[in-house]
Amino acid sequence: MNDFAGKPNAGMLHLLAAEPTLLPAAPLDADGETIEARRNENHTCLRCGKPATTALIADLDEHGKRWLDLCYDDFNLAREAN
Repeated sequence: MNDFAGKPNAGMLHLLAAEPTLLPAAPLDADGETIEARRNENHTCLRCGKPATTALIADLDEHGKRWLDLCYDDFNLAREAN
């Protein structure tokens, strides 16, 4: 099972069909304020292209920390699958 409660991982990227090296790098020192600022920017959902309403950070070891921008529906899809 994937640890989705705060730390999305490679399993979630597989579920979303996301290539880690193509995701934008997230700051190493990101905190709640940084994540909230990202959520309020104009990004598209990495799965469907709709406006993203959720910003998560996945720590992908060799690829570092990467942003996962998801719309409400795809966030819930991924959350329920985990």
